Amino acid sequence: MGPFAPDQCRWLIAPLLEAGLDLERIRTLVFRLGFQAVVDPGRDELVDVVRAEPAEVRAAWEAMLRRMLFLGELTG
Repeated sequence: MGPFAPDQCRWLIAPLLEAGLDLERIRTLVFRLGFQAVVDPGRDELVDVVRAEPAEVRAAWEAMLRRMLFLGELTG
């Protein structure tokens, strides 16, 4: 899977923006997700990154992960 196009990236993070997160916070969370995937690749718990966040952010994160999987299937 290659990089996503800019419009796909905006679509991916839209739930997080709608939940009130700014771009810097989204970058931090996505970086933590990537870091966790490299450091502990066998771990299935992708929501650990936002476990301490409010419910609306956790729901938005899960929506973003579903969108990532959907785009990965389309482009992979």
